[in-house]
Amino acid sequence: MVKIYNPLRKINISTKLFLNYLFLFVILVFILIFSFVGGIGYIEKQDMGTIDDVDMERLYENIYKYGINKSCETEGIKDNSYVELLDENLRVIDEYNSVHSKGYIYEQKEFNKIIIPNYYYYQYSDDINEKSNSFNIYYSKETGNILLASVPNEEIKFIQNVFKVTFIIFVLVLLIFIIIYAKWTSISLVRPIKSLVKGVNEISKGHYDTRINIKDKNELGILKDSINNMSKKIQEEIFLREKAEKNRKRLILDISHDLKTPLTNIMGYSETIYYDKELDESTKNKYLNIIMSNSKKANDLISDLFELSKIDSDDNKIELKKQDICEFIRILLIDYVFEIEENNMYYEFDIPDYEIMCDISDKYLQRAIGNLIINSIKYSGKESNIKIKVRKSYNNAIINIEDNGIGIKRDSTKDIFEPFVRTDSSRNSKTGGTGLGLAITRAIIKKHRGDIYLDPYVDKGCNFIISIPISKV
Repeated sequence: MVKIYNPLRKINISTKLFLNYLFLFVILVFILIFSFVGGIGYIEKQDMGTIDDVDMERLYENIYKYGINKSCETEGIKDNSYVELLDENLRVIDEYNSVHSKGYIYEQKEFNKIIIPNYYYYQYSDDINEKSNSFNIYYSKETGNILLASVPNEEIKFIQNVFKVTFIIFVLVLLIFIIIYAKWTSISLVRPIKSLVKGVNEISKGHYDTRINIKDKNELGILKDSINNMSKKIQEEIFLREKAEKNRKRLILDISHDLKTPLTNIMGYSETIYYDKELDESTKNKYLNIIMSNSKKANDLISDLFELSKIDSDDNKIELKKQDICEFIRILLIDYVFEIEENNMYYEFDIPDYEIMCDISDKYLQRAIGNLIINSIKYSGKESNIKIKVRKSYNNAIINIEDNGIGIKRDSTKDIFEPFVRTDSSRNSKTGGTGLGLAITRAIIKKHRGDIYLDPYVDKGCNFIISIPISKV
């Protein structure tokens, strides 16, 4: 499908309205000119005969032969015209369709307005009816009579007719244009607004997956983007809230499950010791060791839950201090070298000699990285390898903790940092862990404004990658 580029979509609304009004004005002027020209063309096709078309001498002769009525009808004198035959004293001898009856005598001043060109305009202005008439006069030298013919002023009539026809054409064309213009305006302005209103109504009903789709790049387009972003954020907030609620329920179930076993053992062996008075000393000590071991498990779980909750809290602001993270890792590894060697593991430390200054907390970062090292020792087994590397990448310090142990399934790499997530039978509560170590580690790294993830492309073992921002100068 070919996309048609419409430059008007990028014009702001105020400019678009101005252009609309300007366009409307130009069109109105065009319609007015078109109507006027059309009106003139229409009138010119009509029969607009004037008094000059009448042969006054022939009319005069025919009046004496056939009478004034028949002669006027023969010459085509119209009903809105009149003819008068006057004697030398300006008395009306005969008339056709005249307002003056026979015997009427013109005053000299009145007659002068008829026979002298422009006399009316310069001398008199009280008789407005005569202004609309044109006169033609024939004087007979033989009889001294005067033939006076009058018809309405065709120029005025022509202008009036042009005005009427022009007005009719103007109204018709204007009506058609207004209908077309209103339709076009509806498409360019009203339709996007209707789309916005419809979208907002859908969002207000709780349909936060609704997205408004209009192509305008002006204020309406900006408003559309804002509404869509708002709807998207609300949808994300709802998703996160539902996920948090789901995680909360799962966490409660996991805590209940992990506490149930040690508490059951504690209660069972405690009751046995309490009620069975015949237990020998060695059996009683064995049961007491089991009670102590399960008590430690329950206490460790509760302590880790408390620490995770404390670290993850928004109110907990850990104190960060600017220091060399390379030196920090060197000092940290001293505490784990002996344990690594005790497990017959091969180790490799790649730490640069130069400084990489970061804002860190000794106490919390030791716990975070220590959890990863302990996991590597615990799950890698004898004669396995562990490699710890520190490097600088752009504005971050990167710490890699890699081993070639049992590893973690690729489909579990996203969930491994959630509380109580154990990906296989080799990683469970029986190994001594609470299932909260990686969750605590991630919470601590987040407090350092950093990030941690498990490389999903490692063929064997695990490669945890930590990034911590380098201190600003």
